[in-house]
Amino acid sequence: MSTQQNSHYLESRVLTAPPQRLQLMLVEGAIRFGREAETAMVRGETQAAATPLMRMFDILAEMLAGAREQKTELNQKIAAFYTYLFRIVAEAKVNEDVEKLRAALGLLEFERQTWQLVCDKIGSAPAPSASATQAPAPRSAVPRPAIAPVLGGTSPSTSLGISLEA
Repeated sequence: MSTQQNSHYLESRVLTAPPQRLQLMLVEGAIRFGREAETAMVRGETQAAATPLMRMFDILAEMLAGAREQKTELNQKIAAFYTYLFRIVAEAKVNEDVEKLRAALGLLEFERQTWQLVCDKIGSAPAPSASATQAPAPRSAVPRPAIAPVLGGTSPSTSLGISLEA
């Protein structure tokens, strides 16, 4: 698949994804860039680790912004968690500490598993029938990431400059 085709495919996935899937994609992107930085740090190539670490920071910032969008107790706890992750990654970068980065990646792996379970649960839930007495949970119950990725053909005025591509 060409780069342009891959870009269009990713754009389509992002634009049609439900909030929980977007959150999972952000977490997976942060992990991917974190692993890239970890590999560079282990080799002693701190300059090579800088770019993926900055992309990881950008994704964590978007996750934090999405969690802060609503002022619920759950979102405040999620925001505190993302702030903690941001701080650990910053310490890893400043101190060139691969163990700190690994700790953050471990937490992100757990976060990925959690969001994968959410996606599986919501994706496998049967569609509510017209006679159902229970109202479905509002979509706002899942924090929506504040993301507008830069993908082929999107307007720069609506972009935050974040790309999920490696």
